[in-house]
Amino acid sequence: MQVDLGALGTFSRVGDDGAGKAARALETMADVQAFSHLTRTALVETAAVPGFLGDAETRIEVPFDGALSGRAFVSFDETFAAHATDRLPVGGDPIPEISNILTSGFVDVWAEDAPDTIDIRMPERVTDDDLVPDAAVVDDCAFVFESHVGVEAVEGTCRIAVVPDVEPFLAYLPTSGENPLSLEDLVAYSRLTQENAAGVADHIEGMTGFETDVVESHVDFMPVERVPALLDDAPYDGAVFECEGRIDSVIAVLFEEIEPGSVADAMLPSGDADAKVAESAVAELGNVTASGFLDGWANALDSTIDVSTPSHVRANGRAVLSTIAAGYGQHADCVAVFDTTVSAGEQFLCRVVALPSPTEVDAFADVAARLSGDTS
Repeated sequence: MQVDLGALGTFSRVGDDGAGKAARALETMADVQAFSHLTRTALVETAAVPGFLGDAETRIEVPFDGALSGRAFVSFDETFAAHATDRLPVGGDPIPEISNILTSGFVDVWAEDAPDTIDIRMPERVTDDDLVPDAAVVDDCAFVFESHVGVEAVEGTCRIAVVPDVEPFLAYLPTSGENPLSLEDLVAYSRLTQENAAGVADHIEGMTGFETDVVESHVDFMPVERVPALLDDAPYDGAVFECEGRIDSVIAVLFEEIEPGSVADAMLPSGDADAKVAESAVAELGNVTASGFLDGWANALDSTIDVSTPSHVRANGRAVLSTIAAGYGQHADCVAVFDTTVSAGEQFLCRVVALPSPTEVDAFADVAARLSGDTS
């Protein structure tokens, strides 16, 4: 089966409109100011799907079928669920009804251009992490459309993860006839990204001595203006690089510190370095981390990837990604993002966010095809 990368971006764009519709429906029901602040379509290992729902215990499954089939999973943080329950004029348990209405927001916009209807089934509560049916799995991976909905002045979030069945999903996507690649090619690229995450973990552990763990790693397709929402407003210390090679890209390596200065302290155990030396140490760790990510691509392609001198950044995560996304928005409406998170014990979290140039979709497809042959 062929995948049109532009169509994946379009699916996310339409879903982004659906997220806004879902938020407006919640406003009408509960008389609150609601908003959506993250939408993306990701290709992930099936074991990672529950992570898209967070740690919330309140989870609802909403099946749907027709022109597009699958299931939506809606999770509610405790504070969000309590607030919604108090405000909604629904007798009994209102959470399934909220889930049904939110899911309708997405399904309705996806159904507008479909040749057939998309019908929603009765919502049910979910009590385990066995979320992905065989019909949604290809080579132990699944597509997930993710969105977050929040309410003004209320802590907590409602998370929505739509997991479509693979064959109906690919049949639903529009195709332009340009830049297609097989689903196996795309899965191979995703696999390599997961392997590169292990390289990131190894490089950080080698440089700092901290035990590391890969938290998540996947490929996202999303509207370019939603890229900043991948990170929160927490302060990050790190570096940004421009990469040239078979696929030009920008890569941000950002460290979220548990304690201020913990990254520099890991590189400079004496702890008495001045600010400039500490900044240089963080940039060097970013450089080594970026190499751990990019070396896998270069090795698989039997090629080189030239990396610029790191630009040190210390700012909130959204601000860093906003700057990067602004440049990409001049060339494309949607982008592919390689998103990896690695933890370094109790010291810091490392986020690696890589954006291939949106003007080189042909190269992306060609590389993915070659990787499929290399990794089979």
